[in-house]
Amino acid sequence: MSSTSLAGQVVVVTGASRGIGRGIAVHLARQGAAVAGIARPSEDLDGLRHAAGPGVSDVLPVAADVTSADQVETVFAAVQARLGTPALVVTCAGTADALGPAWSADPDAWWQAVAVDLRGTMLTARAAISRMLAAGSGRLVTVYGNLGDRQHGNVSAFAVAKAGIARLTESLACELADTQVRVFSAHPGFVRTPMTERLAWGEDGRTWLPELGATAASRWSDSRSAAELIEAIALGAADELTGRVLWAGDDLAALADRCRSDPNLRRLRLIRD
Repeated sequence: MSSTSLAGQVVVVTGASRGIGRGIAVHLARQGAAVAGIARPSEDLDGLRHAAGPGVSDVLPVAADVTSADQVETVFAAVQARLGTPALVVTCAGTADALGPAWSADPDAWWQAVAVDLRGTMLTARAAISRMLAAGSGRLVTVYGNLGDRQHGNVSAFAVAKAGIARLTESLACELADTQVRVFSAHPGFVRTPMTERLAWGEDGRTWLPELGATAASRWSDSRSAAELIEAIALGAADELTGRVLWAGDDLAALADRCRSDPNLRRLRLIRD
């Protein structure tokens, strides 16, 4: 049986066909939200409603390319007409297919990997925020990852995209400071997904990220903690933390207390020794 903690909320999740996005979409639907899951056409996307389980009916799979401004706008218009204005939008679409030294990468493949994550996030945010402003409120959650702030070679497209997403999130929060639209970035942790499995054990992953495959089995988590973080954000538990990167498992109340005493904890910054 579904609970109803999110009953009445309309949610959009991109990258909902597999991995973290699918886990978040399914979890929120089971909590009572009406969920539109956006991804490229696939059998996985078609099966999203079934994955939510019996008794969960408000799941709408929608095929679209998040790097296309026209398709994103069309999808959001359709979701609004079918379900209503989204109260929560989560941007999970991303890829980490362009591995190896940046100077030897195919530039089009490298840029496409950045675009799915960063351009897809920007276009989704654009469509979501315009509607949330008209409605008077809303919450947008982008998805971050370690490589946005860690030194690591051979996965530069993914790292650049994630660093850009973190800064975009902060910029959007600043631009929306005088509104009731709040923006967060969520770090889901090291979740086992088809993408991270390819990074750990695929041919390119074994070539360029051998240390990842060697330790992955002892570090995997599932998407539950990330989904619970998104649920807490949807319920308003992080509203004082708009603009921040939040980690799955964070104590949001304690973090808000710390930020009240030290506003610098809200900022994204490079730390000088």
